[in-house]
Amino acid sequence: MAPTLEPYFTMRGYISRENSHDLKAIWTGPHRSIVPIVSGFLKGPDGFEAEILPGGGDWILRDPSTGVAHLDVRTMARTKDGHSTYIHYSGVLRIDDKAAKVLGWAADAKTTEYGDHHWFSGPIMETSDPALKWIEDTLWVGEGHFVVDEKGSAVEYVIYKVGNKASK
Repeated sequence: MAPTLEPYFTMRGYISRENSHDLKAIWTGPHRSIVPIVSGFLKGPDGFEAEILPGGGDWILRDPSTGVAHLDVRTMARTKDGHSTYIHYSGVLRIDDKAAKVLGWAADAKTTEYGDHHWFSGPIMETSDPALKWIEDTLWVGEGHFVVDEKGSAVEYVIYKVGNKASK
């Protein structure tokens, strides 16, 4: 029987143009970009909410010949009651025209929908919250899209819990 995917969290991280770095081609051949994550949120079931804090970022490695970006993201969040959550994920994004506009900070960049891009991640989470320790032992898969709103440009994921009948 195939594993199941249960939508569990939404994670949105606003990115900063001002503090981004584009190293262009590096010694290994691909292009490296470093994009800070400055704010955002996590929202999940049973009232779980956490605010993404400044200090995280994405160390993107993009192959210009294929348009494929390999993601290396680290960010952290704090719940209303002061517990911390650390999230690290790798992933892959095929940079299409819509993604290039957002990542290129184009004035006409727009919000995209889930499924508009080939964009997936595998988050690993750690938390100081005793009630959420189970998230550390769970396999997660994320699907991404872009949000462009009055706050700026953001990456947003629906994060799915991977399970099977033994996980119930």
